[in-house]
Amino acid sequence: MGPRLDNAYFSLVHRRDMDGDRIAQVLRDARSHADSGDMLISSKLYTEATELDPDSDAAWYGLGVVQTTRGMPEEAIIAFENSYRINPNHGPTIANLAVLLENLNPKRAAKLATEAIVILGEIPQLIEIAGSFEAGISSFSTEPGETDDEELIILESREVVEHEIILESRPVESIQDVIDNSRSMIEDNRPGEALEKIRSKLEDDGAESFELWALCATCLSIVGHTNEALESIEYAITLGDDRAKTHFNHSQILRGLGRNNDAMKSLANALLSNPEHFRSLVSLGEMRAELGKPEEAIEIWEKALEIEANEEVIAKISETKLQLVSEDEENIQLEISTVEDKILLAKEMTEAGDHVNSVRVWKELLDDNKEDSIIWEGMADSLAAAGHIDRALQCRQRARSLQEAEHLEEDDIEEEPDLIAAGKEAKEILENQDQHQEEDPNISIEWYNKGINLLAEERSAEALSAFEKAIGGAPREELELRVKAQSGRGHALYQMGNYADSIRSYHSAISMNPEGVGGKLLYNMGSSYASLELFSDAVKCFIQALDRGLDQRDRDLCKKQLSRCKILAKEQAKRSN
Repeated sequence: MGPRLDNAYFSLVHRRDMDGDRIAQVLRDARSHADSGDMLISSKLYTEATELDPDSDAAWYGLGVVQTTRGMPEEAIIAFENSYRINPNHGPTIANLAVLLENLNPKRAAKLATEAIVILGEIPQLIEIAGSFEAGISSFSTEPGETDDEELIILESREVVEHEIILESRPVESIQDVIDNSRSMIEDNRPGEALEKIRSKLEDDGAESFELWALCATCLSIVGHTNEALESIEYAITLGDDRAKTHFNHSQILRGLGRNNDAMKSLANALLSNPEHFRSLVSLGEMRAELGKPEEAIEIWEKALEIEANEEVIAKISETKLQLVSEDEENIQLEISTVEDKILLAKEMTEAGDHVNSVRVWKELLDDNKEDSIIWEGMADSLAAAGHIDRALQCRQRARSLQEAEHLEEDDIEEEPDLIAAGKEAKEILENQDQHQEEDPNISIEWYNKGINLLAEERSAEALSAFEKAIGGAPREELELRVKAQSGRGHALYQMGNYADSIRSYHSAISMNPEGVGGKLLYNMGSSYASLELFSDAVKCFIQALDRGLDQRDRDLCKKQLSRCKILAKEQAKRSN
């Protein structure tokens, strides 16, 4: 069985001492679940009761009723036979056996039906079954059999007709019938009824149907059970559901839970399955816009419009283009903004982990304000955050010398050439992060480990900053550490959806040590290429990844992605021709 449908699936009590109180409690729980319609749980509890006390006719009888309700006649007959063996005067047990055996053993069924009539009275269906029995009913006792006071039967004898224990058969719906009927219920705004029908089928013969699990996730999401919906749809995907609409629904559930990085991965899977899935394109555009990439969003939405004309998408494109015009005006204003505004902007960039642009702003400030100690301090903070401790120290020394000079009111302060060069070369330092650093490698290792932990917590921006610090502080001879840190940087960028930058980082790692590249790095780089629709490059990465130490599960996943990208690469080549 797949993931739970509700908490009842995990409410089974654990076996403790085999005493009377324990059995009584299990029987009460079993009957309670049966009354509420949870027949699967009820059957497990009644089975547990029979194991605790094999001579409990109440446990065997209850199990028989539940198995009959679940459409499992063979198991029901076994249970009722045990109940009958222990207590041959229990009317409901005899009645159930008579009905179940009517076609399998008519003679014995007739005899049992006659016995049941003596105890329970003249029930039409029992009279019909007993008609083939030659002996009269007068040979049986006219007094009802006595039962143990502690018996906990699920149906009392006087209620046999009322409950219709198994006297009427019902047609069995196929899995496709349940799917079609449930969809109709959802369209009629009856997701609760659809969910109940789907659950019943999942407990029966539909447990391996990914369509049922995906539909179950839809119902759960509609009624507000988001976490359960996520479990159900992920189980559907595990069973082999690779439809674009399923990946799209998965992304929407993840997005609702605030897991935007995972949501974008699901959208990428949806578009790998069907590159022209309209809703996935629209959603991906929305998420790129939220990430501050309006140009990419517009490009994706325009592609969606080629598939389907949609006024809402047209409105999104117009609104985003207006926003771009507004941002361009703001950028023009920024060029003539005050020194204080630029300092504030540079500090915000540092806090956001955008060290390259932060240093660029500080450098622009230094070009016109070489005697300002505050700007030198800001440059030092930015360099330190990026992992360039030695350059940061030089900038701090320069700031201190300027502060001392200001304090002593000295007019002529000799500038140190190497410190001025540090400011001019800051951008080059950040873009060429493999230069030699006289740092303790343990510091870089700590930053690398911190990045790995942050990556696992999906704190992508913080992980990126940690990996960059590890790269900046790693000595050149620490090749393995530098390769791992560059690879980690690629993973962080991929999580953030910056696929092009993640590819550059993976290439940096590969160029340092081509022979030491593992299959996972190549697979991740292939995934980045696929997300950018560079399917031919993705195919090359996936092929190489297969021979680089992937375990069986990852190999299977890699083969699946390779097959997809080969198909998409061929289609892409046809379109370009």
